[in-house]
Amino acid sequence: MDEADEAIEAVEDANLRGLVEELHENVDASLRLAFRYEGEAYDVVHVSDTVDAQFTDAELEERVKTLLMKALGDPPQEQSLYDFGELNSTVRFFDEVIVAVFPDEEWSGVVVVFDREESPLVDTTLHYLDVDD
Repeated sequence: MDEADEAIEAVEDANLRGLVEELHENVDASLRLAFRYEGEAYDVVHVSDTVDAQFTDAELEERVKTLLMKALGDPPQEQSLYDFGELNSTVRFFDEVIVAVFPDEEWSGVVVVFDREESPLVDTTLHYLDVDD
């Protein structure tokens, strides 16, 4: 059983287990971290070996709390943008990772973090922004 299979088996919530399995199978980038949040409470459902080796438990907890606060800042309903419908996801592209937040209610949802390999939309836009420098 490889790391991905072990991570999938360790997830207790059947829906989240299915999500982690699907992400491992269908997303090109490596899944680094996944957690469900409700208010300020959270349940980490996946931590890659790379992330586990990179951070102490306390550092990882702080990182998750930071991502949680970002997630809580993006509720599924945005009053001033009501005509767009519900917010399904917020995606943040960093140099090294992609952070995706999927709110499912006012104060709950799922956060996933992937290694960033390529992102044609972001990379092309950044290329054109760099041309002016």
